[in-house]
Amino acid sequence: MGSIISENTDTLIRMAAFNHVRRLGEIHDHLTAAELNPGFVFQGERFPLINPQRGIFKPQQMRYLLSIKTVFPKPGAKVWYDDQR
Repeated sequence: MGSIISENTDTLIRMAAFNHVRRLGEIHDHLTAAELNPGFVFQGERFPLINPQRGIFKPQQMRYLLSIKTVFPKPGAKVWYDDQR
């Protein structure tokens, strides 16, 4: 697979990523880095799901960003993103 891919292929990779995360969620009560670090395989190629140094990142093989994590704020802490409400 080349370094820049079509939007359609990027969408298929993204769908495969979220299907993989959904399957992991059916097996594990809570998903941690231990479950997510191995990534997933799409058309014989491994794709990372997370980057330990960055929350939102773009896998090298993808055209657009991939983000499957969010942060839960502590009670009374500042809310940074709308999905934390």
